[in-house]
Amino acid sequence: MRNGREVLRGFLLSGLAAAIPAAFAAGAPACPDAPEPPAAVCLAAAHGLAYADTQDDARLAATALDAAAIQFGQVFGRSLPPGLLVLSSTVSGDDAERFAQTHDLGFAQSWLSPADKRAQIEIVIRRATPDADAARIETILSQVEAQHVDLLRHELGHAQYRAAFWPDATPSPDAYGTPAPDWLDEASAVLMEGSTGRASRQRHFLEAWRQSSPAIRPLAEFLTMAHPVTAQKRALMQAQGGTQSASGVQVMTMRGPDAEAGGMFYSQSLLFADFLIDASSDPHILATISAAVASGVEFTDWLAATGAQHGLPTDLADLQEAWNAWCDARDTAASDPAG
Repeated sequence: MRNGREVLRGFLLSGLAAAIPAAFAAGAPACPDAPEPPAAVCLAAAHGLAYADTQDDARLAATALDAAAIQFGQVFGRSLPPGLLVLSSTVSGDDAERFAQTHDLGFAQSWLSPADKRAQIEIVIRRATPDADAARIETILSQVEAQHVDLLRHELGHAQYRAAFWPDATPSPDAYGTPAPDWLDEASAVLMEGSTGRASRQRHFLEAWRQSSPAIRPLAEFLTMAHPVTAQKRALMQAQGGTQSASGVQVMTMRGPDAEAGGMFYSQSLLFADFLIDASSDPHILATISAAVASGVEFTDWLAATGAQHGLPTDLADLQEAWNAWCDARDTAASDPAG
C-alpha cells in the first residue's frame, strides 16, 4: 500500500540488531510556531512530528511514527532524522514534503484520519455492492479501523525507505514507489507493520503455498514484476472502483483474481524478505541489498557477485530451490502444534 495504491482485498485488509541510538530520541524536534501548520493539532513524538485535526488522531499518528522509526532501525540497521506524519484529507504528500523540508525533518507522509478513511471506504463499498446490508458494511469498517495504526506504519515504511536509500529520486506517476524493484519497496513497508499484521500475512502466504496457488509467482518473475496494483489502478479508478481525497489519497476495491494477485504480492514480499534475512543470518541484509540497488546494481548481479559471502545462492535457479525449501520448512513449522 501507499498513496494512491491501497488494495482492500475482498474489502478486507487482509531482538534484531542495533536499536535506534539514544541520540535519535534526544534530538526529537518540538512543534514549530508555524503560520500555516498542516493541521490544527501537533504532537512532538520521540521520532518526529505528528499532525492531525484532533488530539486523539495526533496521538494515533505519534504512536505510528515512533513504532515505524524503531522498527526501521531494527530492520535496516540505521536511523533517520525525525520525520513528519500528517493525518488529513486535504494536505497532499507534496505539501507534507515541503513542510518537512522547511523544518529540517528527514521524511514526510500524509495519510487519512480514521474518520476520513472510514468515509472513503464506505463510498467504495456501496458503489461496488449497492445491495450490501448495513451490518456487513459496519463489520468491514470496524475491521479496517482496527488496522489503522498498522496501515500508518506501512505508509511510513515507504517514506522512510525512500528517505534512506532514494532521497533524490523523483516520483514517477507510472511507478509504484522508489526506483527499487517493487518487491523490495513493498517489503520495506510490510516489515514496518506490527507483529499481528505480519503474522496474518504469513498465514495468508502459507495457506496459498500449501495449495500451490498460482498467485505465488516464481522468483524469476516476482523479482522483476511490477506491483499488481500499479497495473490495475487506472482501470479501477476509471470504472469508479475507487475514491480520491483532496490530498490525493486513493482507496480502491479489488475482487477475484485481481484481489488475490494484489494481496499475495504483499505477502510474498514479506516472506521473501524474511527468507533473505534467515538465509544470510544477517538482520540487515535488506539494507545491504538496497544500498547496492540504489547504486545502480541489479539484484541478480549483486547476488552473482556477492551472494556467496552472505550465505546466499548466486543464481536464480539455486535461489528458487533454496526459497522452496525454506517455504516448506516454514509451512511445516507453522503447522506443528508443538511449534
